[in-house]
Amino acid sequence: MDRFKVVVALVVVLGAASCSQSAQTAGITTIDPPARRACAGLTQILRDRTAGVLSAVDLRSRVSAIYSDAQTSTNPLIRARAVALFADATVMVTGGEAARLDADLAAMKQVCGRGGA
Repeated sequence: MDRFKVVVALVVVLGAASCSQSAQTAGITTIDPPARRACAGLTQILRDRTAGVLSAVDLRSRVSAIYSDAQTSTNPLIRARAVALFADATVMVTGGEAARLDADLAAMKQVCGRGGA
């Protein structure tokens, strides 16, 4: 049931983002200060996952911080990627398997790289 709630929340957030005017073109390439903080947090997560020092609870805590930063960014791609990461991390903490985690991490890393972050 928790996974269902996470998926529904993800659909609602992504739907709202796709309806907003800024999602059409404005802000897609903008790496503003909140996006930079989110990207810096992502870089640290990637390092710590590679080193094997990140539990599911730690991952969710850090992704939560990334999500908070990303939601204040003007970049809709950063916001959407952060939602996907937060959903993955929440599924992992509740005992589920987040099969898309690696793909979502890579997708956000790619968005962060586009803006020079």
